Amino acid sequence: MQRSRYRARLLAGFAFLALMPPAHSPAQTGKPAPGMLRAYLQQIAMEQLAARKQRIAAIRTPAQFEQRKAEVRRQLLAMMGGLPAARTPLNLRKAGTLPRDGYRVEKIIYESLPNFYVTANLYIPETGKPPYPAILHPTGHSLSAKARAFYQNISLGLVKNGFVVLTYDPTGQGERRIFHDRDLGDSKVGGTTVEHEMVGIQSLLGGESIARYMVWDAMRGIDLLQSLPYVNGKRIGVAGCSGGGTLTAYVAAVDARVEAAAPACYITDWEDQLLGTGPQDAEQQFPDQFKNGLNHADLVEAFAPKPYLIASTTEDFFPIAGSRKAFAESKRIYEMLGAADRISTFVAPGGHGVPPAQREAIEKWMSHWLKDAPARSPEPSFQTEQEEDLLCTPSGQLATSLGGDTPSTLNVRRLSQRTPPRPRLGSTKDVDDLRTRLRGEIVRLTRYQPSKNSLNIRSLGETDRGGYRLTSLTYETGPGRIIPALLAEPVPERSRKKTILYLDERGKSAAAAKEGDVEQLARLGYTVLAPDPSGVGETASHWDGYSQTWFGQGKVTWLALMVGKTMVGLRIDDILRGLDLLEEKHLLFDGECTAFARGYLGADLLQAAVLDSRISAVDIDGGLLSYAAIARAPVHRRVFDEVIPGVLGRYDLPDLAAAIAPRPLWLVNLRSPMGMPVFLREARAEYGYADSAYAAVGKPDLFRVGLRREDEEIAGAFPALR
Repeated sequence: MQRSRYRARLLAGFAFLALMPPAHSPAQTGKPAPGMLRAYLQQIAMEQLAARKQRIAAIRTPAQFEQRKAEVRRQLLAMMGGLPAARTPLNLRKAGTLPRDGYRVEKIIYESLPNFYVTANLYIPETGKPPYPAILHPTGHSLSAKARAFYQNISLGLVKNGFVVLTYDPTGQGERRIFHDRDLGDSKVGGTTVEHEMVGIQSLLGGESIARYMVWDAMRGIDLLQSLPYVNGKRIGVAGCSGGGTLTAYVAAVDARVEAAAPACYITDWEDQLLGTGPQDAEQQFPDQFKNGLNHADLVEAFAPKPYLIASTTEDFFPIAGSRKAFAESKRIYEMLGAADRISTFVAPGGHGVPPAQREAIEKWMSHWLKDAPARSPEPSFQTEQEEDLLCTPSGQLATSLGGDTPSTLNVRRLSQRTPPRPRLGSTKDVDDLRTRLRGEIVRLTRYQPSKNSLNIRSLGETDRGGYRLTSLTYETGPGRIIPALLAEPVPERSRKKTILYLDERGKSAAAAKEGDVEQLARLGYTVLAPDPSGVGETASHWDGYSQTWFGQGKVTWLALMVGKTMVGLRIDDILRGLDLLEEKHLLFDGECTAFARGYLGADLLQAAVLDSRISAVDIDGGLLSYAAIARAPVHRRVFDEVIPGVLGRYDLPDLAAAIAPRPLWLVNLRSPMGMPVFLREARAEYGYADSAYAAVGKPDLFRVGLRREDEEIAGAFPALR
């Protein structure tokens, strides 16, 4: 049954691509097909992965490979955001010991960073002769993590085979919930993956990944193992399943002390993964990953020629077909290095996890390479513990027992200190210089690439709405990206006033509803173009039933980042191509128009307006306060699409507002990263730099941060629309 479900899912993935219109032409109907944005990005990904495959095939000598391996390690560390610079004291604490038949379990806590506690269990053999070889065992995504029977089994099988095993709670899991709420007795944001996403999205703003903290925890775990007198510090392996397999692959790739590796249910090939469940948890992929030519096999090869076992299952959501591809590619590299016997694969039947046969394969692999001896076969019997007996804290949570820092508190403290360069603005030239600098930064950081192809405008039908005409149309921003839009034009045309480009985070249909903003403006004589930019309305991002969660991330947004794009950059293109459409239809007034955005799309509009002076005035209702607000806030929701990797310290929304001067700019009802209203005094304080820009150009009255009443009509709230 599981196998048939997997095959059906994989075939559905191939069918999905086959049914999509080719990227070089719009669909015959002119409408955006379901999944258009995913298909567009996925095609780019496949091309980038194919280019990588060619580069790997061209490696023919060990010297060429060593150059590639060094580059992979450098890129992996750079994508993580680097590692903490200093190894601070571990300050090991013991919380109890469980004596058992042939081994003991020590419950310990160590500090991978000052005041940053890691709860762990240390399995120590009581038979054999020390010093023992050791295994670092990071666990996968689980609420109980190291204490879950599923993961206890791995540690128990290894300790019964004579290994010291250090297993621990990855951040956000087990006793280390990041957003634990005392009253709820649970996380205030959701499960383990959502906790990772919350910190991971925030980390992206600083050009980092939550993997930075997770890999460091593991590396400090190796420090701890090497400090123990009964451990052979030169014989250390790492093995883990699922998210623990991810960490196994990362640590093996970047820490030279690891001598043998065995990730389970993780290693695959992104060509296959993209046809299935796609991008995973926040630490499991990185911006520009495909653009830089990195696939799972690179993680394996970065460990060559040391012993590497790829453990997989037949029905995993990390596709077995991809696992076989990664193994075949890596085996060629190992053979070239004269180490063909040091790479192997083991495939067990069943779904995601480590069944007994796979556990035994890992035990045999580690015993062979770290003990020079065969593993005990069959695996010795053992009994798992009650979960609470393995806890290191009295309450079961660091948050309520010991306190300390979390990745969130560390992020807030560090990232909130990164502020953009803000030279004094005392003249029009100063503002012009700011605008010039920001234009370069926007293009670089958002990965914005202007489309050059024909718009291929298609009209899909007109409706007389009594006083104005509403036309449904599409235009093509880039090959394979079709943007649906509504064009409202007053009737008769001689009554036409200004033209407005209207953006609504709810989608154009909500804006054009009866008595909605578009109708109000059209009846007042304005021409209004309301598109659905990428990821909004009809172009909303979905992944076979997966969509952006309330607190978390969107898979399509991740895919955009991985191919070297951002949703902001794509939307800038969609917005500016909307201006091209208005220009082509001779609907601009003296080559200009006013632009309006509702919701977080205001961030995209601000950046588009800095780049294109055809936008003569900007009005934003309910926009995001700033990127700095995300850095300062422990919790956020539905901001992922607006996140620009590495933007902190380069520019923020108030800087963009300053660069728009002297064009009119009205910001009302600004919202926090949680989508809640921001006090007016807070909003005005955030935009003090924009105030100075408008003062410098002699137009202080053309910039306003204010509020709009719920019953106040749109034209009354924004002077630029009057």
